[in-house]
Amino acid sequence: MLISDSHEFIFLRIRKVASTSMKAVLLPLCIPRPAGRLAHIKSRARLERDYHKYVFRAHDDIRSVQKRMPAKRFDRYFKFAFVRNPWERLVSEYEFLLERPLHGRHARVKKLAGFKQFIQMQVPRNDAYQMNMLCDQQGKLLMDFVGKLENLQGDWHTVCERIGLVHQPLPRKNVTQHQRFRNYYDNESRQLVARHWSREIELFEYTFEESS
Repeated sequence: MLISDSHEFIFLRIRKVASTSMKAVLLPLCIPRPAGRLAHIKSRARLERDYHKYVFRAHDDIRSVQKRMPAKRFDRYFKFAFVRNPWERLVSEYEFLLERPLHGRHARVKKLAGFKQFIQMQVPRNDAYQMNMLCDQQGKLLMDFVGKLENLQGDWHTVCERIGLVHQPLPRKNVTQHQRFRNYYDNESRQLVARHWSREIELFEYTFEESS
């Protein structure tokens, strides 16, 4: 989560959707992350109500800032995020976790029988769904703009224009290397994703054949 008072935007970072690249450009415009143990404790205990003092997680959902920002300011600020084809995003996260022994979920993922079991592990996770990050509890989209990784440079240009930033190409950061995502799927696993991620597949008009 990145918030800028000077440029009046809220950038919601979704895992494995080029958020590290965008962070590199946007961070100098944003309010600083509060430092110190007390700020962290108050934030995790949900005692801090001021968004300037709250320690947001890197991939907090939009409701987290809505609860801590004055309503008029929240409504006025340009709220944006980027999404990705769910079939491909699952593959990217799977390989990302396998490649990083120090990650908190690496050991669990490494013990899995394979990618299909990883999908099953993700099904009950609230933050495995991009829609859950972008909507209120009733499922209403709270974002002003949702770009697609598949149209990254074009949609990033739209964001730059909207927030008054001179456009610059995004650097490639934190890129996970893997085979073509379709190679990870059989018909059963493909349908498993289609069933559980149906809301974002429908809303953002994704198909299994589409790729970034």
